[in-house]
Amino acid sequence: LSGLTLTGCRRWPKEHLAPYTFTTADRVPGIPEFYATTMELGGVAKPVLAKAYDGRPIKIEGNPSHPASATWNGKHGSADQFAQASILEMYDPDRSRFVIDRSNNDSPRQANYDEFFKTFGGYLATNCPAGAGFVILSEASESPSVADMKARLLAKMPQAKWFEYEALSNDNEVFGVKQATGKSGRSVLKLENAEAIVSLDADFLGLHLSQTRYANDFARGRKSADLHGRMSRLYVAESTFSLTGSNADERLPVKPSKIESLAAALAAAVGVAGVTAPALEENEREFIAAAAKDLKAAGGKAVVTVGASASQATHVLAYLMNASLGAINSTVTYVQLADRAAPHAATLTALGQEIRAGAVKALWIVGGNPAFDAPADADFASALKTLAVSAHLSYYMNETSLACKWHTPRAHYLECWGDARAWDGTIATAQPLIEPLFGGKSTIEVIAKLIGDESDAQAIVRRAHGANNDVAWKQTIQAGVVANSAYPAIAGGAGAMPQLGSPVSGKFEVRFAGSYSLYDGRFGNLGWLLELPDPLTKLTWDNAALVAKKDADELGVTNGDMLTITVGGRKLDVPAYILPGQPRGVITLPLGFGRPNAGSVGGLEAAGVKPCGFNTYALRGSDGFHAATAEVAKGAGTYKLISTVDHHLMIDEVGFQGREVRVGKKHESGRIIREATVTAYVGSGKKSDVFAYPGSHGAASRLQIYANPNPTNTPPVDPGAPDRFNAPHAWGMAIDMSACIGCGACAIACQAENNIPVVGKEMVEINREMNWLRIDRYFKGDRDDDNPQVVYQPMACVQCENAPCEQVCPVAATVHDTEGLNTMVYNRCIGTRYCSNNCPYKVRRFNYYDYHASGSRSGRYRLPYLNWPDQQQRTDIDELLWMQFNPEVTVRMRGVMEKCNYCTQRIAGAKITARNEWKQGKRESDLVRDGDIVTACQEACPTEAIIFGNLNDKGSQVRAWQENNRAYAVLDDLNTRPRTKYLAKLRNPVKEPAPAKEEHHG
Repeated sequence: LSGLTLTGCRRWPKEHLAPYTFTTADRVPGIPEFYATTMELGGVAKPVLAKAYDGRPIKIEGNPSHPASATWNGKHGSADQFAQASILEMYDPDRSRFVIDRSNNDSPRQANYDEFFKTFGGYLATNCPAGAGFVILSEASESPSVADMKARLLAKMPQAKWFEYEALSNDNEVFGVKQATGKSGRSVLKLENAEAIVSLDADFLGLHLSQTRYANDFARGRKSADLHGRMSRLYVAESTFSLTGSNADERLPVKPSKIESLAAALAAAVGVAGVTAPALEENEREFIAAAAKDLKAAGGKAVVTVGASASQATHVLAYLMNASLGAINSTVTYVQLADRAAPHAATLTALGQEIRAGAVKALWIVGGNPAFDAPADADFASALKTLAVSAHLSYYMNETSLACKWHTPRAHYLECWGDARAWDGTIATAQPLIEPLFGGKSTIEVIAKLIGDESDAQAIVRRAHGANNDVAWKQTIQAGVVANSAYPAIAGGAGAMPQLGSPVSGKFEVRFAGSYSLYDGRFGNLGWLLELPDPLTKLTWDNAALVAKKDADELGVTNGDMLTITVGGRKLDVPAYILPGQPRGVITLPLGFGRPNAGSVGGLEAAGVKPCGFNTYALRGSDGFHAATAEVAKGAGTYKLISTVDHHLMIDEVGFQGREVRVGKKHESGRIIREATVTAYVGSGKKSDVFAYPGSHGAASRLQIYANPNPTNTPPVDPGAPDRFNAPHAWGMAIDMSACIGCGACAIACQAENNIPVVGKEMVEINREMNWLRIDRYFKGDRDDDNPQVVYQPMACVQCENAPCEQVCPVAATVHDTEGLNTMVYNRCIGTRYCSNNCPYKVRRFNYYDYHASGSRSGRYRLPYLNWPDQQQRTDIDELLWMQFNPEVTVRMRGVMEKCNYCTQRIAGAKITARNEWKQGKRESDLVRDGDIVTACQEACPTEAIIFGNLNDKGSQVRAWQENNRAYAVLDDLNTRPRTKYLAKLRNPVKEPAPAKEEHHG
């Protein structure tokens, strides 16, 4: 053995270290920093805080300093699922990396920005004098800096034309308000002041561009039952089952063609002069009568809101009703916008005609994807291909980029300077957190270069705001908001009576709706959103034609059977999905799916990756932009749709046939879903007995949750601080089901925070999705009920004190810590999965494959990794995806069980801070103060439905919630003693319901 070096069997790879030898004075390596910036969607700002580690953004939160995203507690802001997922978009390996020149159709080539400006700019100078023949088509933007640069471009090229197009447009409201007031505008709701709310096809809790603000305000009116003994009442008449409709107290499903008639009838009922009530069906008259009675009783605390899909006349009627009720400036303000030349729906049709007529010499497309989402009758993609000079500025090489002669990569909002306006007009500023990963440029930078403006991006933004004072400017970008910058209110209007249409209704009408996952399709390559189950259908990775149960029976179809839908001579085969509560005679077609060039996740035909879902834009015409009559027939064949609706069901001894016991009959409580009307709750003295379900023991069962672990004949103890696992903190959570609207923002926040992988459709099909937090959606009602009730229940690990998982793990991989967390020791887990089998809440996830290392559309069945295991992810995971991972959370490989741990990394961080400050004399103890820890799901929730904290602290919010008489533990009779409790749901119907008699529940 002489001369040999003995080592263990492990051969460590050689490492070349590059020490971090330089740092700035105000930065500590490894300590995250937060920067205020903003994301623009549909022309509206979503103000956010971006969390960065050593110059690497990893997580998006809402900006608490901006009114559009601030929550009422003032401690944090909220961010919806699109903002949460935008961090994945920045690190998407499929993002555009190069300037591409397709001027020679036979041989596209890689170029650079200098060549583009030289060629494209040179062509404009030579062939488009004063901008003649030059057209800019942009996605919607209300950015002050973009508006400033637009004005400068048009001043230099006065004959150029600038169009805007959005696939999900709110133009009907803008022009309706102009008809009513003489000024273009939009409504800004103040739902925190509203006692009676009537929504006519307005999904203000779902896809509205001010959803986070409206959801938070709406929730305040729902939580007031405990404080004031009353609750707001929401009426919804809608043509597709929406998030807002699922949270309604009174809901009326109708065809799209009926919305305007309902608005007229409601206007007549509340006393708007000159309106004649049209003929209605009995259920419609009852709905209108009840809504009108509540509106008039509430007066200035009432509001009528109308959705973007409704006609301009309907928006005028809404304005007249709000004015008549005295609601303007109380529960709704109409703000003034810049005038628009034409509705977005007609933009691309007119532009296509100009292109074909030869009036367009050069076209520059800024963002968007009009070749994919244009109205089908515009045939814009084919017109675009006829142009000799065209360019597209975009994040991706998408369908529009492939139809243009030039493609230029766009800088992500986290990579550039900018600004945007929120729904009410309040300006949010944007600042870069990182250099553009692929050399992309922002809109203002490209305009500046085209017109010869040498200013850099920050200077352009400062110039647009007249920000000459350096100190003031720094304060502005630090807060991310320009104070007192909201749009001016419209003082009043003539209130001209609209010309009501004569809607033509066929047997079937199609309703085009945005997607809760993909919006209008622009997020079509983001796996987090594609795998996020739709809040109502629970479909993942696909869209479908949503049909009512009775319509499906008449057509002879069930889930997955193909339907042939014809609109204006255009046909599409799309699978059917039966959605309880869908209006009869209405087929809802979610938009944004079926993209052939979304990317390697959403669909990339060139690489053999099939598109996700079906392109319903193929049926959408400019004359039926939101809804149209259609012919519907059963098609040939079937398509496999994957819905998680039956995944991870909490089954008890009564099994599937006893769902009325688990969930509760309509208007009644069950074992896991408990509810009551606000009238019954307040009338009982706010006692917990009103939530009792058949077979329960009323309030006593709730008190057992923290009973002594060695019970005797003594009565149950008070459910305050636990007597086990409480040193020095006793962590707990509470979730208010009256506030939860089912939006799913918490699920995406959890995924981003905890490095949770995307598994792909084939894995979801066999119940292997990895989401630590799911939103259970329950329908309550008969299977043929046209209008079932809906309830949402966020479900993650409830941190049982008497945890069934711990009792069966053979290697003690899942154990309790001293503060009540059911922890996972990944190194011990050997994959028996006994813990998952024994969990009654079905919240544990096992990673059968190394999902991070394999693409979600590439298949799973591959040979084992034969090199050193701890190097697999470094060699197999794209380096861009690595950049997004949260360094505070282990990135798990295959073969271990995962689950929620109350964001233990955030708990640890707060404890370290508390201990350091105590040592420095800044605190009286090293205990964490209430509010110091905000979990990822809690921070994202727009309704503040989730609270977390220390149950040992008698003054903590979580302690107060858990001692509320609405509080209960799911499946508490199993003696698992969960640390998460739920506050029973309260509803506010017009009439107290009679006991339900139906026997079937979904």
